[in-house]
Amino acid sequence: MKSWICIFVFLFSACASSPFNGPNPFEHTELLLDAEETIGGLIHASQIPQKLLGHTKAIVVFPNLLKAAMIAGARVGKGVVIVRSPKTGKWNPPAFVKSRQASWGIQAGIQKAELVLLVMTNKGLKQLFKTQYDLGKGPQIALGPVGKTIDLNLALSKNDIFAYSRIEGLFAGLSFEGTVISSDKQANYEYYQQPVSNRNLLMGHEGIKVPESGQAFLQRMNKLAGQRDAGPNKQ
Repeated sequence: MKSWICIFVFLFSACASSPFNGPNPFEHTELLLDAEETIGGLIHASQIPQKLLGHTKAIVVFPNLLKAAMIAGARVGKGVVIVRSPKTGKWNPPAFVKSRQASWGIQAGIQKAELVLLVMTNKGLKQLFKTQYDLGKGPQIALGPVGKTIDLNLALSKNDIFAYSRIEGLFAGLSFEGTVISSDKQANYEYYQQPVSNRNLLMGHEGIKVPESGQAFLQRMNKLAGQRDAGPNKQ
């Protein structure tokens, strides 16, 4: 009996240390698909105006933010950032980010939220190139306009970033105070199989081999979000 127990323990230990128990190779591809689904869902529901996307400099997507139920809770999640190339009008390779929002007080339940940020100005764009930044500070962020018909000049005249969110199937606003977004170096390394910074990805530096799933994601985003339109463009 003891010999069987020893064999079981040995096999369990071997499996636990197996290289196949490392990071899920499909995790980041799934995140890209979820990000695309979030954006597409908000567009389809006429929450994000297609017209506005043509003037977007960058898009930040968190398809699954979780709000944990604790006395001192926190909203955490993993996301994707893409920046539009000023030369081609197409999207540069996706960079992975993570978010954490500290929140104090009694909270009940676990609440899932989807969040999309449309960066409209160069001031807002500069934030994305930092290793870490606080959404509650710096560029002006506001709930984005909705509907198929909007006054584009008015929409672009006051804010740097537009936010769209959906909480458990409902469209609602989120508080961004204390929300910190930081680059996910580990995710970038695992996906691109090389050390690469968010800055280099977002700037579209040459020499970065984008996996097939990333190329497919960018192709779909170029169709979904469109190329830059002619017209008003806030700096």
